[in-house]
Amino acid sequence: MYRTTGLPNTRIRVADALRGIAVAGIILIHACEHFNLYWAGLPYRRALVEGLEEPVAGFMWWLLAGKMYTIFALLFGLSFYVQSDNQAQRGRSFTGRFTWRMALLLGIGLVNTAFYNGDVLVLYALLGVLLPWLGKLPTRWLWALFGILALQPLELFQIAAARPLYVDADVWGDAALPAFTEGTLGDTLRASLRYGQPMTLAWYLNNGRITQTLAMFLLGMLLGRRRLFYDEPGNRRVWGGILAGSLLAAVALAADFGGEGSPLRVMTSAWYNLAQTMALVASVVLLWYGFGAFRRAVGPISAIGRMSLTNYLLQSVLGTAVFYNWGLGLYREVGIVYALLIGTGLVVVQYQFSRLWLRRFSHGPVEWLWKKLTWL
Repeated sequence: MYRTTGLPNTRIRVADALRGIAVAGIILIHACEHFNLYWAGLPYRRALVEGLEEPVAGFMWWLLAGKMYTIFALLFGLSFYVQSDNQAQRGRSFTGRFTWRMALLLGIGLVNTAFYNGDVLVLYALLGVLLPWLGKLPTRWLWALFGILALQPLELFQIAAARPLYVDADVWGDAALPAFTEGTLGDTLRASLRYGQPMTLAWYLNNGRITQTLAMFLLGMLLGRRRLFYDEPGNRRVWGGILAGSLLAAVALAADFGGEGSPLRVMTSAWYNLAQTMALVASVVLLWYGFGAFRRAVGPISAIGRMSLTNYLLQSVLGTAVFYNWGLGLYREVGIVYALLIGTGLVVVQYQFSRLWLRRFSHGPVEWLWKKLTWL
């Protein structure tokens, strides 16, 4: 059984910056997707520059898709480790309290689902209840479990059995789409609550996200145990090795493997995203601790990261207000480049809100409520 080292867990500023980068990236990719309406094949009329749509879309998908959520999941596991270890140092069990915390997160996720059908918090809450139990395992066992999950076992099974397992998300999407494109706010809320999670969970299953999300939770715990996010002796050398290995893996996995939607493509894409994620995380950590100019340039985005849960919910409300019919309905007006500019505007608005809020308060509003209810 794992036991605490007793070393202090001070606030990790670079983790706040990474969390801010992840939330900002999530906002941008969601905007490019018109908060899932882009995938419905709906026509739009206005492109910023003709011929620029496909290159911009390809670049944004390469840069952000499948990487921002893995960073978010990695830091979720890191946060669990810090909270659990702090309680262990006080001689307290965190199992029951964290389970209640995940029940609260489930409720927050359902509120988010009502506005945006691509919510990830419900999945985090369902998988998160495993963390207190997995956190008791020795480190070598956790590394083994991480390796198994990161290999995408469901996709490996499908390849071995030569029988792809596919869940049809269109069954729910076709039923919900009219509420998003033609309905009122009430129609959107009802349709999202009824169909949002089945659509999302089906997409997760089809794209290997469930095992990968739990793997990233475990990786965050493991990096927390190793204290790699602190600037302690030997850590920069380890991050340098992670960066080099991740870049080599990303180059090796950059080619297309298998047909579109095939288990082989899903599996190798998950590995590619993991390699890109770790290269990005390692780069930010090394630059953060190595160069004061980088800290000064990137540090302000920590404001978004310190209020990541509030900002995640806020992007769902603002994004659907911009693109869905209950708001401005811009899904029918703008292409991907315009949508990217809108997403950039949302990031700026949420950054300014976060900065002003944190001048007076130590926690974001949703973070404060979640913390208060956790420790009832």
